[in-house]
Amino acid sequence: DGTLLVVGTGPIGSDDEDPSLTVRSPDGAERVVPLDGPHEDVAVSKDGRTAYVTGGFTRDGYWNGITVVDLDDEESEPVRLKAGNRPLGIAIL
Repeated sequence: DGTLLVVGTGPIGSDDEDPSLTVRSPDGAERVVPLDGPHEDVAVSKDGRTAYVTGGFTRDGYWNGITVVDLDDEESEPVRLKAGNRPLGIAIL
């Protein structure tokens, strides 16, 4: 649908805030979802309702897990799940 998801540190264009997932809609509106700890990669479910963000290794450290983000419910908190050893990427099959 043209929605862009970016893992980083704040809104798109910022690099000095806390870890986050930015969701930018085609009309330019942004939602910044705070994440607990560093993350590396993101994949979206086929229906576009859920994002899966990997932990992995970044300049700020690492953690062994995946964070699940409900993209439909702006009030829900991301859920952290343990997963392997420093997952650097993710794919939804």
